[in-house]
Amino acid sequence: MKNYFFVLTVLLIVSVSATAAPPSDQSIEQMMRVMQVEQALNQMLAQMETGMHTGMEQSVQQAIQGKTPTDAQKAQIADFEKKLSGILKDELSFAKMKDVYLQVYRETFTQEEITSIIAFYGSPAGKAMVEKVPVAMQKAGTLMQSRVGPISQKVQAMVEQFQKDLQKTK
Repeated sequence: MKNYFFVLTVLLIVSVSATAAPPSDQSIEQMMRVMQVEQALNQMLAQMETGMHTGMEQSVQQAIQGKTPTDAQKAQIADFEKKLSGILKDELSFAKMKDVYLQVYRETFTQEEITSIIAFYGSPAGKAMVEKVPVAMQKAGTLMQSRVGPISQKVQAMVEQFQKDLQKTK
């Protein structure tokens, strides 16, 4: 009977440790392929570049105080944006970020979870998620913008009232 419990305990420990086995790099790479991680990263970089361009335009307008930039300034701005964009694309490229993803997924998921994720994202429903979630998020973002304006106005009014109240408290 004692041996039975010992064998049962060993089997339980072995099965638990096997279930919690860290995933292989090959399985993580397969998961990243079916989840289209590289494409998502490239889309994020494109969005960052658009945001950076908008921010640059605003920054330039402040720097030149609303005046029209000269041709020399336009060339300088374009050169700066090109260099900045190049650095971002290079440093945040999938080739350079792959090791980060591998480490994070290796430390976060078990092999069993990675296998299940691969199965899901390889299925028609998983493929639909990969294709349609970015579209859904973009639609949600657009719809949320209509709510942000009124919220911003409320927050601004609260801040102004808070500042007035704070000054009275001296």
